[in-house]
Amino acid sequence: MRDNECILIYESIYNGNTVKIAKAIARTLGCKIVTASDALETDLSIYKTILLGSGIYFGNLHPSIIKIAEKLDNSPQRIFIFSSRGNPMHGRYHSSLRNILSRKGKSIAGEFTVRGYDGTGPFLIFGGGSCGRPHEKDIERAVKYVRTIFPEYCVKDYYKTVVNKIPVKDGITNTYKIADNNNNNNNNNTIVIKGDIVSVNQNLCIGCQKCVTVCPMNILSAQNGKALPVNELDCTLCRLCSDNCKERAIYIHYTWRDAINVAKRHSGRTTL
Repeated sequence: MRDNECILIYESIYNGNTVKIAKAIARTLGCKIVTASDALETDLSIYKTILLGSGIYFGNLHPSIIKIAEKLDNSPQRIFIFSSRGNPMHGRYHSSLRNILSRKGKSIAGEFTVRGYDGTGPFLIFGGGSCGRPHEKDIERAVKYVRTIFPEYCVKDYYKTVVNKIPVKDGITNTYKIADNNNNNNNNNTIVIKGDIVSVNQNLCIGCQKCVTVCPMNILSAQNGKALPVNELDCTLCRLCSDNCKERAIYIHYTWRDAINVAKRHSGRTTL
């Protein structure tokens, strides 16, 4: 995807609810992600698709997001709106932004809103409302939705197509070769995936070693110019590797059982 295709702009000033969704969406689409303050200094007319998101404050999106919408010119662009809210009721939180975008002739590609932790007002009595939100399922819903709206920006997770997966064992990296007849970027149309919990698409990996550097548990190693998972069972599922992979070559796969096993495995640790 070219750099002028898609940009995600967000404002998250309270509990970091919106930024969780924003990062997951940006990672899925492989698009540029900036804060609202940075976007105000950016020429947004060069982008074909713009995603705008923030928390809900007094029934509306953050004023900086509204300001950005007012700054947009009248050129044709697709806009996606997302938000996080403390109120359990789904109100008309996006209406003012939609009205501005409509006046400018923008096309609304889709909208998404999710519950977020709220530690204000009467919720303080109970330790806050919507505790733990947005959680993993909320993020998964957001990612699944944007994949249906913007399939042209998404990288396929080939690991999910593997039918007979090999059990994960300590110190052993499983390798899967997947035929993809629709992959025009590879001469032999074979995708090589290494790893299960942490799977690395060897076709996309450029060997920058950023994932190796940021992983606190030394799960990844650089071998033959590629990133390779070497200690997957030590993975804490922090997603630092996938979040920092600009090529989107890394995916994290786990079930709730895997998450419990991670907690058990590291319960006796006192240091990294």
